[in-house]
Amino acid sequence: MKKRRDKKYVPKPALPGGGLHALVRLQIRHEDNSPLTKEQLGDLGLAYHLSLDGLLYGEADEENWSCVVCSINIATALAEMGIGENCEDDFVRALDGLFRAKIRSKRTGSFRLDGDAIQDVKAALALHDQQMQVATKYAVMEALRTVQLRVKEGNVYTMEAVA
Repeated sequence: MKKRRDKKYVPKPALPGGGLHALVRLQIRHEDNSPLTKEQLGDLGLAYHLSLDGLLYGEADEENWSCVVCSINIATALAEMGIGENCEDDFVRALDGLFRAKIRSKRTGSFRLDGDAIQDVKAALALHDQQMQVATKYAVMEALRTVQLRVKEGNVYTMEAVA
């Protein structure tokens, strides 16, 4: 036997926009599942490729270095999510090379890549370009959130870890 409900039924009030908010959520969800536009790909790629040029020619500062590191970290997170999962080792090698440049910059004051790092970072960014062409906006945002969470938790390369 069912237990009697003692509460009075109170209907939910209608929202001012009616069902519009539900349609907006559906639209946003659809946009998140679409790939990045050519303009977005171009803007993002331009940022990390110009930063890489600075690292190659000794004109980079820590901001340029950070831009490339962030891109490789996003690439690593995308690989962990299954977008280019066979490339994780390539991304780790590139990060190792970038970290060597960071250590060297403390001594020399210049952010430059060594020979191995140049090859590894160029290859990793080429793979990242391919990842970005197939990744959805949602996947890229999730990868970025993953990187931010790792930084917040302190899960990053440190000088002390190497010494």
